[in-house]
Amino acid sequence: MKKIALLFLVSFFTAESFSQNTGASLPKMVGDTLYTSCGYKITAGQDVQLGTGSNLNGDFKYISASNSPFPHAPNARQVALHSSSNGHIAKIKKIKREGNSKNGYVYRLALGTGDVINYECDIESAIAAGEIVVPDKYKLKAATSSIQPVSVADELTKLKKLYDDSVITKEEFEAQKKKLLDGNN
Repeated sequence: MKKIALLFLVSFFTAESFSQNTGASLPKMVGDTLYTSCGYKITAGQDVQLGTGSNLNGDFKYISASNSPFPHAPNARQVALHSSSNGHIAKIKKIKREGNSKNGYVYRLALGTGDVINYECDIESAIAAGEIVVPDKYKLKAATSSIQPVSVADELTKLKKLYDDSVITKEEFEAQKKKLLDGNN
Protein backbone atom coordinates (compact mmCIF):
# COMPACT_ATOMS: atom_id res chain seq x y z
CA MET A 1 0.00 0.00 0.00
CA LYS A 2 2.84 2.36 0.84
CA LYS A 3 4.42 1.75 -2.56
CA ILE A 4 1.16 2.65 -4.28
CA ALA A 5 0.91 5.83 -2.20
CA LEU A 6 4.52 6.64 -3.04
CA LEU A 7 3.99 6.17 -6.77
CA PHE A 8 0.82 8.26 -6.67
CA LEU A 9 2.44 11.08 -4.74
CA VAL A 10 5.59 11.15 -6.85
CA SER A 11 3.44 11.16 -9.99
CA PHE A 12 1.25 13.93 -8.56
CA PHE A 13 4.20 16.11 -7.54
CA THR A 14 5.92 15.54 -10.87
CA ALA A 15 2.77 16.46 -12.79
CA GLU A 16 2.30 19.45 -10.49
CA SER A 17 5.81 20.73 -11.16
CA PHE A 18 5.34 20.17 -14.91
CA SER A 19 2.12 22.16 -14.91
CA GLN A 20 3.74 25.03 -13.06
CA ASN A 21 6.36 25.33 -15.79
CA THR A 22 4.01 25.19 -18.75
CA GLY A 23 2.32 28.04 -20.58
CA ALA A 24 0.03 29.08 -17.76
CA SER A 25 -1.32 31.87 -19.95
CA LEU A 26 -2.96 29.35 -22.32
CA PRO A 27 -5.67 28.96 -23.49
CA LYS A 28 -6.08 32.50 -24.77
CA MET A 29 -7.48 34.48 -27.68
CA VAL A 30 -5.16 36.59 -29.78
CA GLY A 31 -7.16 38.45 -32.38
CA ASP A 32 -9.50 35.88 -33.91
CA THR A 33 -7.26 32.90 -33.06
CA LEU A 34 -7.68 30.69 -30.01
CA TYR A 35 -4.49 29.10 -28.72
CA THR A 36 -5.39 26.03 -26.67
CA SER A 37 -3.29 24.84 -23.73
CA CYS A 38 -1.37 22.49 -26.06
CA GLY A 39 -0.75 25.32 -28.53
CA TYR A 40 -3.31 24.14 -31.10
CA LYS A 41 -4.37 27.24 -33.08
CA ILE A 42 -8.09 27.46 -33.82
CA THR A 43 -10.01 30.02 -35.87
CA ALA A 44 -13.59 30.33 -37.05
CA GLY A 45 -14.08 28.66 -40.44
CA GLN A 46 -11.45 26.01 -39.73
CA ASP A 47 -12.16 22.28 -39.93
CA VAL A 48 -11.40 20.08 -36.92
CA GLN A 49 -11.17 16.31 -36.75
CA LEU A 50 -13.55 14.72 -34.27
CA GLY A 51 -12.10 11.94 -32.19
CA THR A 52 -14.08 9.43 -30.17
CA GLY A 53 -16.93 10.20 -27.79
CA SER A 54 -15.93 9.80 -24.15
CA ASN A 55 -19.31 8.95 -22.60
CA LEU A 56 -19.79 5.33 -21.55
CA ASN A 57 -22.20 4.79 -24.46
CA GLY A 58 -19.67 6.22 -26.94
CA ASP A 59 -21.44 9.55 -27.41
CA PHE A 60 -19.56 12.81 -26.99
CA LYS A 61 -19.47 14.25 -23.49
CA TYR A 62 -18.03 17.70 -24.30
CA ILE A 63 -19.75 18.29 -27.65
CA SER A 64 -23.50 18.74 -27.36
CA ALA A 65 -26.49 20.77 -28.53
CA SER A 66 -29.49 22.12 -26.69
CA ASN A 67 -32.87 20.58 -27.48
CA SER A 68 -34.41 24.05 -27.14
CA PRO A 69 -34.04 27.28 -29.11
CA PHE A 70 -33.56 28.84 -25.67
CA PRO A 71 -30.60 26.88 -24.25
CA HIS A 72 -30.86 28.44 -20.78
CA ALA A 73 -34.58 27.77 -20.41
CA PRO A 74 -35.53 25.67 -17.36
CA ASN A 75 -36.70 22.69 -19.44
CA ALA A 76 -33.79 22.81 -21.92
CA ARG A 77 -31.35 19.91 -21.82
CA GLN A 78 -28.15 19.16 -23.62
CA VAL A 79 -28.14 16.43 -26.28
CA ALA A 80 -24.75 14.81 -26.84
CA LEU A 81 -23.26 14.47 -30.29
CA HIS A 82 -23.87 10.85 -31.29
CA SER A 83 -21.03 8.35 -31.54
CA SER A 84 -21.76 7.96 -35.26
CA SER A 85 -19.77 11.20 -35.67
CA ASN A 86 -16.55 9.57 -34.42
CA GLY A 87 -13.71 10.47 -36.78
CA HIS A 88 -15.75 12.97 -38.82
CA ILE A 89 -14.80 16.54 -39.68
CA ALA A 90 -16.60 19.48 -38.10
CA LYS A 91 -16.40 23.15 -39.08
CA ILE A 92 -15.82 25.79 -36.44
CA LYS A 93 -18.52 28.41 -36.83
CA LYS A 94 -17.75 30.59 -33.83
CA ILE A 95 -15.45 30.81 -30.81
CA LYS A 96 -16.95 32.05 -27.53
CA ARG A 97 -15.19 33.00 -24.32
CA GLU A 98 -17.14 32.54 -21.09
CA GLY A 99 -16.16 33.45 -17.55
CA ASN A 100 -14.14 36.32 -16.12
CA SER A 101 -10.58 37.26 -15.26
CA LYS A 102 -11.08 36.45 -11.57
CA ASN A 103 -12.40 32.90 -12.01
CA GLY A 104 -10.85 32.18 -15.38
CA TYR A 105 -12.22 31.65 -18.85
CA VAL A 106 -13.65 28.66 -20.68
CA TYR A 107 -13.57 28.65 -24.46
CA ARG A 108 -16.45 27.09 -26.34
CA LEU A 109 -16.72 26.43 -30.03
CA ALA A 110 -19.89 26.42 -32.11
CA LEU A 111 -19.40 23.43 -34.42
CA GLY A 112 -21.27 22.34 -37.51
CA THR A 113 -21.17 18.67 -38.45
CA GLY A 114 -23.14 18.72 -41.69
CA ASP A 115 -26.62 18.72 -40.15
CA VAL A 116 -28.64 21.79 -39.24
CA ILE A 117 -27.78 21.58 -35.56
CA ASN A 118 -24.95 23.69 -34.17
CA TYR A 119 -23.06 21.86 -31.45
CA GLU A 120 -21.29 23.52 -28.58
CA CYS A 121 -17.85 22.22 -27.64
CA ASP A 122 -15.84 22.84 -24.47
CA ILE A 123 -12.57 22.74 -26.42
CA GLU A 124 -10.08 22.14 -23.60
CA SER A 125 -12.13 19.29 -22.11
CA ALA A 126 -12.81 17.83 -25.57
CA ILE A 127 -9.10 17.80 -26.39
CA ALA A 128 -8.22 16.24 -23.03
CA ALA A 129 -10.86 13.52 -23.53
CA GLY A 130 -9.82 12.78 -27.12
CA GLU A 131 -13.06 14.09 -28.58
CA ILE A 132 -11.13 16.59 -30.71
CA VAL A 133 -8.01 15.30 -32.45
CA VAL A 134 -5.00 17.59 -32.11
CA PRO A 135 -2.79 17.56 -35.22
CA ASP A 136 0.62 15.95 -34.70
CA LYS A 137 2.54 19.18 -35.19
CA TYR A 138 0.88 20.59 -32.05
CA LYS A 139 1.34 17.37 -30.07
CA LEU A 140 5.07 17.46 -30.79
CA LYS A 141 5.32 21.14 -29.89
CA ALA A 142 3.49 20.57 -26.62
CA ALA A 143 5.61 17.55 -25.72
CA THR A 144 8.94 19.25 -26.43
CA SER A 145 8.31 22.79 -25.23
CA SER A 146 6.09 22.52 -22.18
CA ILE A 147 7.69 19.78 -20.11
CA GLN A 148 10.54 21.02 -17.98
CA PRO A 149 12.79 18.62 -16.09
CA VAL A 150 12.19 18.22 -12.38
CA SER A 151 15.27 18.76 -10.24
CA VAL A 152 16.63 15.90 -8.18
CA ALA A 153 16.70 18.21 -5.17
CA ASP A 154 12.94 18.82 -5.50
CA GLU A 155 12.29 15.09 -5.80
CA LEU A 156 14.46 14.36 -2.75
CA THR A 157 12.57 16.99 -0.77
CA LYS A 158 9.25 15.38 -1.69
CA LEU A 159 10.61 11.93 -0.90
CA LYS A 160 11.86 13.12 2.52
CA LYS A 161 8.43 14.53 3.29
CA LEU A 162 6.85 11.16 2.48
CA TYR A 163 9.29 9.50 4.87
CA ASP A 164 8.72 12.13 7.60
CA ASP A 165 4.96 11.68 7.25
CA SER A 166 5.38 7.88 7.64
CA VAL A 167 3.97 7.21 4.18
CA ILE A 168 7.06 5.20 3.27
CA THR A 169 9.54 3.20 5.34
CA LYS A 170 13.20 4.09 5.83
CA GLU A 171 14.16 1.26 3.45
CA GLU A 172 11.79 2.56 0.75
CA PHE A 173 13.12 6.09 1.30
CA GLU A 174 16.75 4.95 0.94
CA ALA A 175 15.99 2.84 -2.15
CA GLN A 176 14.15 5.69 -3.91
CA LYS A 177 16.83 8.18 -2.86
CA LYS A 178 19.52 5.91 -4.34
CA LYS A 179 17.56 5.62 -7.61
CA LEU A 180 17.24 9.39 -7.85
CA LEU A 181 20.91 10.03 -7.11
CA ASP A 182 22.17 7.23 -9.38
CA GLY A 183 19.95 8.39 -12.21
CA ASN A 184 21.48 11.86 -12.09
CA ASN A 185 25.05 10.77 -12.88
